[in-house]
Amino acid sequence: MNTIKILLISVLVYAISACDYKQMDYTGRIVKLMPDSDALHGWTADSASSFYGYDNGSIFLKGRSTLYYNGEVHNAQFKNFEILTRIMTEPGAVAGLWFHSGNASGYQALINNTPASEEHRKTGSLSAVRNLYKSLAVDEKWFTLYIKVVDKHITIKVNDILVVDYVEPVEPYRIAENSGMKIAKGSFAFSNYTEKGIRICEFDIKPLPDDEVPERTDAIDEQNDAIIKLQQVNFPVIDFHVHLKGWNQHQALDYSRKNGIFYGIAPNCGIGFPVTSDDDIYRFLDTTKNLSCFLAMQGEGREWHTTFSREAAACFDYVFTDAMTFTDHKGRRTRIWIPEEVFIDVSHEKYMNMLVDRTIEILRNEPIDIYVNPTCLPAEMMPDYDKLWTDEYINKLVSVLVDKGIALEINSGRKIPSEKIIKAAKDAGVRFAFGTNNADSNIGKLEYSIEMAEKCGITRYDMFFPKK
Repeated sequence: MNTIKILLISVLVYAISACDYKQMDYTGRIVKLMPDSDALHGWTADSASSFYGYDNGSIFLKGRSTLYYNGEVHNAQFKNFEILTRIMTEPGAVAGLWFHSGNASGYQALINNTPASEEHRKTGSLSAVRNLYKSLAVDEKWFTLYIKVVDKHITIKVNDILVVDYVEPVEPYRIAENSGMKIAKGSFAFSNYTEKGIRICEFDIKPLPDDEVPERTDAIDEQNDAIIKLQQVNFPVIDFHVHLKGWNQHQALDYSRKNGIFYGIAPNCGIGFPVTSDDDIYRFLDTTKNLSCFLAMQGEGREWHTTFSREAAACFDYVFTDAMTFTDHKGRRTRIWIPEEVFIDVSHEKYMNMLVDRTIEILRNEPIDIYVNPTCLPAEMMPDYDKLWTDEYINKLVSVLVDKGIALEINSGRKIPSEKIIKAAKDAGVRFAFGTNNADSNIGKLEYSIEMAEKCGITRYDMFFPKK
C-alpha cells in the first residue's frame, strides 16, 4: 500500500510539473512575483545589467532603468487585482510602478519620498490623474505601496493609508501623450528615473475575477472637469487654505481624493481661536499625522507670532496669515470681515492709505509663507475695489512680497485679488497659491483660482511649494 501511495504521489508531482504552468489559475490567491535569485526569473530589463540587480533578497534599481514582469503567472496579463509591494528609496530617488502596462496602455503610481525633490509629485500619486504633493513614506525606510484595481475603480494606499480613490469615466480626459492611460489589461513594471537607488523586497499579487464588483462607480465627467485637465499637464492642483469647519478630517480627505484637489488643512491659531498654545499645536499635529494632505498654520491676530514658539510653528508644512486684523488710525482693533468692528470715519482714500500701510507692516514683520485673503477691503469699500487699489498701492504690495519671498494667494472664496493685481505680481516674479478659506463643507473646486490662472498665464513654475 505504501508503495502504491508513493507511486501515486510521484505521478501527481510529475503531472503538475509537466503541465502548462501558464494555464494555472491563480485568481483569488496571493502569489509572490519576487524573484529568488540574481537571475531575476520572470523579470526583464530594458537597460544594462549594471543598472539593476538582486541583492540580499531584494531587487535593486541603481540607475535609469525599467524592469518588466513577463513571468508565467496569468501569462503576465492582469485586469483586476490587488498588489502589495515593499520599497525603500535613496534620497532624491524618483521612480514609478506601472500597471496594465503593455498594449499601448498603462497607469503609473509614482514613488518619490524626498520633500525637496524637483519632482513635486510624491509617492502614491496616480500620475497625471490624481497627483499627491506630500509623501506618507520617507527615504531610507521600508514602506508599503498597495494598489487595487477592480473594473474602473483604482485605489492606492501608502503604509496602509488611502491616498487615491479614483473611478475612470467612460470617456476619460487624456492629452495626446497620455492617450494610453486607461483601464485595460497588462503587466507590471518598475521604472527608475534617476541615478539614485530604489529597492523592492516584496511584490505580492492577488488576481481578482474579471467580474469582480467595484466599490465605487460614481465617476466624474472629465470632459467638463478643469481639475483633470490641469493634472494631465502636471499643474499642481492644491487648495492651500482649507479649514475643518462643517466637516471632519475624514470627510474633507474623502472629497479631496474623489475630486483630485490636494488639500492643505489649517487650524486657526491665535488668542481666542481653537489653537492657543504650543501644546495645542502638537495635539493637532498628532491627530492629523497620517493624513494625505499638507498641514498649515493660520496665524490669527497680530500677536500670533509671539504667542507660539518658532519651533512649534516650524512643525507645520507652511504658515500663512492675512491682513484683515489690525489696529486702525485711532488705535481701535479692527477685523474687517465683521462690520461692527470697522470704523470708517475718514474718506475711503485715507482709510485705504492706512490699510495698505498696515498690510505692508504685517508682511514685513511676520514670518509667513503665504499672504491669504489678499487685498480684502471692508464691505463698504469693496464696490470701489479697482479704484482704491491704485497702481501705487499695487506696486507697494508686490514689492514687499518679492522682497520677503511671500506667495500670493488667489482666493476662490472671496474672489480676490483682481486680475490686474495678479498680473502685476506675476510680472514681478511672485509665487502663487490657490486657496478657498471655506466656512463650511461647501468648499467648491477652486473655480476662481483656476480662472485667474488661465487669464494671467500662470504656469506650474509660478506656483508655491512648501520648502520643507
